Amino acid sequence: MGPLPPSERALVGALDPYDRLIEVGVGRRPAVARALADRGRDVVAFDVDVSEAARDTAAEAKESSGGSLRVVAADVTALAAAEDERAAWNALGLDAGGVDAMYARNLPAELQRPTVALAERLDADCLFTTLGFEEPVVDVSRRAAASGTVVYAAR
Repeated sequence: MGPLPPSERALVGALDPYDRLIEVGVGRRPAVARALADRGRDVVAFDVDVSEAARDTAAEAKESSGGSLRVVAADVTALAAAEDERAAWNALGLDAGGVDAMYARNLPAELQRPTVALAERLDADCLFTTLGFEEPVVDVSRRAAASGTVVYAAR
């Protein structure tokens, strides 16, 4: 895995204080999750459809990093709307109280509310970057990185 682009480096830097993390919408780009696992963090990355790239990266991380990276198939909207809080924990393979922060790269406006709602449900901080041309649709504070990337904190 090559060097991270500036926006992803900024996100990894903002997430460095957290030990147990969840990535929303890992897609085909698991580099941030892998970088965090390589720093000794425990990461669960999920998406509606988990890519082979994410699965392969999780398998590689098991062999070489001090942290852990697991990928699971899950839908942030469904998890945020589930009536039973345990459903979210079970779907992500976590024990209650087992996460410090949730994050997302390039989080589109339509997924910001459910992502923040799920973070609140899991009592986790919530950080994300946007697609760049969109402003957040949830209340946030802004953390600007030297690269010019803005990481938004919703909790």
